[in-house]
Amino acid sequence: MLSRRVARTPLGEAWRTRAGAGAALVTAALLMSACADASSTTGDAASAPSTQTSTAANAVSNNDSPLTAKSQPDAAGPTANATNGVATASNSAAVASADQPASASRPSLELAKAKQLAAEQRVAARVPPASGMTEKRSRPLTLRDSGIDGSLMFARDVDFRVTGDIGFMIHDMAATLTPARAGQPIVFDDPTSVTINVHRGDVTLDSAKLTAIFNRYLFQYQGSPLRNMRVVPQDGGTLRITGEMHRDTWVPIVLIGSLSMRNADNLVFHADHVEVAGVGADKLMQAAHVKMADLLKVDTPIARLDGDDVVMQVAKLTPPPALRMTITQINTSAAGVRFMLDDHTVQKIDWPATMPPRGMLVQGGDVKFMRSMPMNIDMALTPLDTNAPFVLDLYHYRDQMAAGYFTFDEAGALDVHLPSYPTLASASKDAPTQVGSASARFNDSFIRAQQASLAQARLVWQHVPQTLRTASVARAIPVGTRAAFVGQSMATPGSAISDERHSSGPAPLIHVENVDFYVSGRIGFHVRSLDAQMVPKNPGQPVDLDDPDQYDIRIIGGEVVEPWPAMAALFNDYLLDYEPRSLNDLQLKPVDGKLEVTGGIKLWNHFPGVWLPTTMSGTIVAKDERHLVYEPTSVKVLGVPQAGLLRALDIPLASLTPFTRKGVALKGNELVFDQYTVFPPPVLQGRLASATVTDEGLVLKFKRDASIAAARPPVGAAKSFVWIESGDVKMFNSLVTNARTFIRDSSNPGVMKFDLYGYRRDVSKGTVRMGEDGGLDVDLAARK
Repeated sequence: MLSRRVARTPLGEAWRTRAGAGAALVTAALLMSACADASSTTGDAASAPSTQTSTAANAVSNNDSPLTAKSQPDAAGPTANATNGVATASNSAAVASADQPASASRPSLELAKAKQLAAEQRVAARVPPASGMTEKRSRPLTLRDSGIDGSLMFARDVDFRVTGDIGFMIHDMAATLTPARAGQPIVFDDPTSVTINVHRGDVTLDSAKLTAIFNRYLFQYQGSPLRNMRVVPQDGGTLRITGEMHRDTWVPIVLIGSLSMRNADNLVFHADHVEVAGVGADKLMQAAHVKMADLLKVDTPIARLDGDDVVMQVAKLTPPPALRMTITQINTSAAGVRFMLDDHTVQKIDWPATMPPRGMLVQGGDVKFMRSMPMNIDMALTPLDTNAPFVLDLYHYRDQMAAGYFTFDEAGALDVHLPSYPTLASASKDAPTQVGSASARFNDSFIRAQQASLAQARLVWQHVPQTLRTASVARAIPVGTRAAFVGQSMATPGSAISDERHSSGPAPLIHVENVDFYVSGRIGFHVRSLDAQMVPKNPGQPVDLDDPDQYDIRIIGGEVVEPWPAMAALFNDYLLDYEPRSLNDLQLKPVDGKLEVTGGIKLWNHFPGVWLPTTMSGTIVAKDERHLVYEPTSVKVLGVPQAGLLRALDIPLASLTPFTRKGVALKGNELVFDQYTVFPPPVLQGRLASATVTDEGLVLKFKRDASIAAARPPVGAAKSFVWIESGDVKMFNSLVTNARTFIRDSSNPGVMKFDLYGYRRDVSKGTVRMGEDGGLDVDLAARK
């Protein structure tokens, strides 16, 4: 039997010292040749004592670099029993200290990932200035918060609707979006969460938009003195307003006049001509010293009659979001009323390089839509049909997003490709607008309906299935109430809000089905079926897919295959990426149920100066729930069997070819793998049930952990996919709360390839769609 200790013979002592290495090698070579025939057949069966495996396993488990030491599971955690039967901690420490890695430097693969992460973090840390506008970082940058309050917004050639026909045609605009509550993101679904501060712009309100503002918003409330209003702009700078006024009964009325600014906050319509019931009333009213205010009682939070003037507050002319703009010029024609906007902070609009020809661009700050929140956002909204008018309806944007798709670039910039709202079937199914309340004195039903719809949607986005709720789930943040934009309390469910940066479910769960899952490059597995949980090392943080050192993957159960080329890549591209080393260019293949490994060796990492061709054959088994052990029963150097000679001299392989790296070590005559740390980060924590050498690869089966609920993929999911459910996940620069993300490749009817370290590259070539429930469908198929 081979022993871990070196033989206590003169020759054995020579092996112990580098000074006697040359003479020992010559002597050993002669003995090898002399004993070759005798040892080639019967001398290749050697096995180490069972305690040796335990000691080796414990040593490799604890032989981690400072970078990975923090990744080890707590002794009391779910993997505490994974190393039952191994040596004591004191023995482990002794072995680990005696066999430190030959090089403390990180493998080039990890260094490249760290460099990539640093570049991505620089993008996340930027504060983008544009066209003389900028925002400031007022809080530290975190995985949930860019620290920037507010976003820069640019728009051109966009028919922007708050809802329905209420809105304005934007020819060009530069503005700042400011959250209503400092430290909170802007929320597309909640227009009360943001104020639009227009710095410079050129917008038009045509007849349909002016009519909608007057007839559907300003004066459609219970007890309103006006109804059935229609506004028609005319050449010559006038507006013609028709409708009915209430004077014991409803009486037709016509007002013709002009728009002007009374001051920076108030827009005035002055009636130069009045008709009542088809009869001109100008002279009669002038003779009787009667003003319009004497005929009508109009005094609302938005508009009031002052003599013959209808005075309107510019900031409240449309439903929320609050709009702050300075009108410097008004031009009225049959085409509409055109407003020039300028608060004198931006001399001219210098369009950013990423500004689309038509659409909107939002940069900086955090903006949330449904479950997703791009941080320090760089998002363009563009039309699917570049030849048709582009209508963006804020209160119905979810319908447009669900009918469109997203594209990312590798740096995280996001393009949202949307259909024009009127082209959607849902646009023709809008429920009739309700009449506003008498107490509000304007049509507050718009925002009430919108907030009620938002509340219902949030129930879907925030729902955590009962099966995923465990005692470890943090207490959900209490739901607050949101006052209406006029300051009054709203009793509708739509006023409910929550913490937009967190969800209350467990850490993200992942199910992988029939996927070639690569950690990086050629290193990875074929996953037959696997359930796991991605657990951030700092509790309470989201999982950052860009930072593999930030989270661990806790395997719940399943089965994977480690193809032999992938296992060879694990050695050659990662574990052997250091100098000086004792092993080189390893290739693996199954032969008669055993694993044959070929490659080169150097004695003591450097002697002799050339790689000696070596072939080993043996078994690989799961010795416990954490460790794999490869035990060669045949060793050939330069084609000459050596196991018998080494046994005769009582020399373990480890003394000739010392090899100890993070996650793997040659201990005695066994190569011991720690499946937690042998792969590039993230750490894989699973309870091994078995390891089997097959022609396809090394088949690893994991015991199921019944204490953790598994993800539930969508019904009818594809044959090859990755499904992420629950918890908060940061992908690109976007935080997804209570995630529902489905990853597939529609161009591949077979097995999808997914590269964890290269997911940005692969996703940037494909498309992302957002469902009405806020879930993401990521298709890796290359865009045409």
